Amino acid sequence: MILKKIVLRTNDGFSQAIEEWAKNKNIETSFFDGKESLFDTVDSLVILHEDHNISKDVKELRDALEKLHKSTHQIDINATMNAAVASLRFWIENNKPKSVLFVGNDNLTKSQRFTDYLEKLGAVL
Repeated sequence: MILKKIVLRTNDGFSQAIEEWAKNKNIETSFFDGKESLFDTVDSLVILHEDHNISKDVKELRDALEKLHKSTHQIDINATMNAAVASLRFWIENNKPKSVLFVGNDNLTKSQRFTDYLEKLGAVL
């Protein structure tokens, strides 16, 4: 498994879906508890979104991590599925993150594309 650990920020539908998927793939997950700085806890960020619909707080988080030279990657689940899956795998292989913060809008969980994306991603990790 090339993805070692996923960190989640909140206990919403998105985080629960990622946590369940990760457990099925034997990927360690944890929730950010605020005891340490988020910037010390994670070394990279993955943003899952639909049609470039990214919230202001996620954009600010991305900008803050990039200023600290931590790698970030954005995935549009409505893009070409094979390309979206391959790009994340390629990014993970090149950056070798140890602790990745996954963020996304809670509405993603209502999309069949989100479910399909996780299924296809799990097959190549």
